[in-house]
Amino acid sequence: QKRTNVETEAAAAAKRQKADRERIRRLLITLGDDNKKVVGQIRGLAGALEDDIELHGDLMADTLLECAKCLPMKTNIYAAWAMRMAEKHISWAKDLPSRLSDELRSLLRIGRAGPAQVLLKFVAALGSYGFFGVNEVLTLLEDVAALSAGLRPAKGGDFGIFLAIATLPFLSPAVHKKAADRVERIIQGANSYIAGRGAAHWIPLLRFVKSEDVCDRMEALSEVLASLRRAAWTSACVLHVPGFEPSEESKLQDVSLPRLGLTAEEIRKSKVRFQVPLVATRLLSLGAEKDGADDHMPCHDRWVLEEQILLTVDAFSLDVDECAKQLLKIPVLHPQFEVILIEVIFSQMLRLPTPPELPLFYSRLFESVMEKQASTKAFVEQYYKALFLRAASFDEECLEVLAEAFAYHLMHNSFQADWSPFTGDNTSVAAQRFIRRALDRLQRLSFHQNLLHRLPESLHVYAPPEPQATTTLPCQLRDEYREMLSLVRIKDADEEQVCVFCDKLRGRSMKHKADGATTEAEPTAKKRRLSGEVGGEVDGEAKRSDGVAANADIAKSASEIAEATVGAKEDQAAQLRPKEEVKEEPQDEATGEKKTDVVAHAPLVPCTSHEVTELFVTALLQNGSKTPTHMSKLLDGYRGVFSKLRPGDEEQAHEFEKLVVGCVVDIWRCSSQRLEITVDALLQRGIVECRAVVERLLAGRGPQGCDSLAVWNIVNSVARKSLEQSQSARVELAMAKKLGQADASERCRAELDKAISQSAEVFTVIFTSLVRNHQDADEADTDMRQAMISRILAIGRKYHAFIRPLIDAAESRIPGVAHNPDIAAVFDSLRSL
Repeated sequence: QKRTNVETEAAAAAKRQKADRERIRRLLITLGDDNKKVVGQIRGLAGALEDDIELHGDLMADTLLECAKCLPMKTNIYAAWAMRMAEKHISWAKDLPSRLSDELRSLLRIGRAGPAQVLLKFVAALGSYGFFGVNEVLTLLEDVAALSAGLRPAKGGDFGIFLAIATLPFLSPAVHKKAADRVERIIQGANSYIAGRGAAHWIPLLRFVKSEDVCDRMEALSEVLASLRRAAWTSACVLHVPGFEPSEESKLQDVSLPRLGLTAEEIRKSKVRFQVPLVATRLLSLGAEKDGADDHMPCHDRWVLEEQILLTVDAFSLDVDECAKQLLKIPVLHPQFEVILIEVIFSQMLRLPTPPELPLFYSRLFESVMEKQASTKAFVEQYYKALFLRAASFDEECLEVLAEAFAYHLMHNSFQADWSPFTGDNTSVAAQRFIRRALDRLQRLSFHQNLLHRLPESLHVYAPPEPQATTTLPCQLRDEYREMLSLVRIKDADEEQVCVFCDKLRGRSMKHKADGATTEAEPTAKKRRLSGEVGGEVDGEAKRSDGVAANADIAKSASEIAEATVGAKEDQAAQLRPKEEVKEEPQDEATGEKKTDVVAHAPLVPCTSHEVTELFVTALLQNGSKTPTHMSKLLDGYRGVFSKLRPGDEEQAHEFEKLVVGCVVDIWRCSSQRLEITVDALLQRGIVECRAVVERLLAGRGPQGCDSLAVWNIVNSVARKSLEQSQSARVELAMAKKLGQADASERCRAELDKAISQSAEVFTVIFTSLVRNHQDADEADTDMRQAMISRILAIGRKYHAFIRPLIDAAESRIPGVAHNPDIAAVFDSLRSL
């Protein structure tokens, strides 16, 4: 009984301790959520947690750092609370600097700019309130700026400089007054770096609207800091808690900020890559200023507000609803706040070369913001319209992102939007391209009949066709196709039976039983009619016209296929049975055709290997068109047939793969999504290779060819798969070296060399195809020629880090580049990245 009482008391104590820990964390996390009486909240919480320092001091320190890192808008509030606690509990405060320094160092080492910048804001606030000395804080900023020493912008050179000078606006005016000389030296060093980074060459490549002249946030900081200096370092967008004053040294005894202890060489070895985002493209607020509005925000306040928005989105990217709440709680009262918020989110969504999050995240963020603050809806609609009107100068990669986001927007907004940019006689070609892409994506979220019912009739011309498999291809009108369709079935798949029939079509049967003559396949498809009539010569005889004799002939061929399939060893004459002895077979569920070995309704016409492959692949695709699952089962069930039909010669095998991809393109020309799914299934099973896919897809012309949504989704998917293979091989080689496995290292090195070669070949094919399409386009078709140039730029920019050697040698390795000034200029600009 005594032991039971002790266990009960221990469990109760653990429960109380857990409740206390949850209470402390909740109090710290919610500190400052109410913008009223912040000073009182800080004092109250400092007093409320005094008795918990002894038992839960470590928990408080950990929670404080976690909140300071994840809640960008409240760094000054947490710094003020930490100072209040440190004034009464100096022993608790002594351990905080080392924890903070270790966390900051680890973030910098792995290149996590967002959380590191928030922690630097927290350090700046601690220095502004006397927790750290001003000299210590500025020494830390100098150490951070030194991380860029000797590094080019593309190799992490922007990382340290940007983080250091981006922290200066968050220092209090009193700090700037006490250390004006040191602050000025940091600014001068940053200006020297900015002047030599050559951003003017590559910033134009990152603008999603080419007609808008915007710079990146580092370039803008020069003007921002000058504006702050004129404003005596005060900003309406930075909260400074009253009641604190900085000092050159820490006001707390034995509390000091450790040195960073990180060098530029470590940043280089860590391969930190950091791209400074561009300032928000001001399609709404700038227009208001040009119209004479006098309520625009000063440039330094706008820069700080944009920074707060970016840091908040980065911190809450895993919770859209909470992200919207935090954004709308930013304590800035200004008429342009909502406009700036919408402009920043749009600019992040369309950020080049790749947005930080998927378009779905930003679409959901817009919807959440509009639900919580209805007045923002008008600004979202206005920004969409402003982008549509600038479609002609829109970046090609951003066009795809915007189309996807707009499709989500239409779904959430009951298909309601301002359609004026897409209706009327003056609709630009660029706007038409955009709306076709958007409606194609919209159909993937809805269904075809719903689009036609909900969209205005004037937009039906841009709606994609109903996503169904094509059934009117020339090969589908032939009798041999119907026979192939009955053999390639989902249930009870029989590869051997299909292979024997393919051999028959190719004329590989040794003899006909009727006359003992050999059957040879005609070398070309030109001697056959596609209207269903039987053509060609068999055994050198003239073409038959008697239908009865023809059916008798195909019956003999059918029985031969059955004989070869079952492997019967009886006499061949005994195997030939009259028609009336053949039992009626059940119908196949997928096709409705009888489950006979061969449907003997027409003569067997010899075919070329090309035609046999086309018949087999098209039949397989049609029988698997019901769902992707049906398609997967058929591909798995008849993978051996693909292997048997594939030629042994490497070049012929490549043409075979292109033919297979061409069959997929033909049968799914009305469904871009099923086209993507089917090609991906073929790639996963190794039926086709990346190079064949790219060559065949980019050989098409027009909106449904190389300029279609499906083609570019597949091309990007193929490019990523190729690069993933190289990265996987590189990781395996590193592991083998680490373990000292010499044989494995040699094998992995050979695999890596092969993967790198294949990857370079894929990208060479992509660029070569785009250059050829540009050259083949009519001189009058300026839109298509410009689209191909934009695609070259998009591919080179997106995968620049992986294909730099190919870009540097483009004139010698990619045909047509050296003789085309426009394309050569694109590759020259890519080299500046």
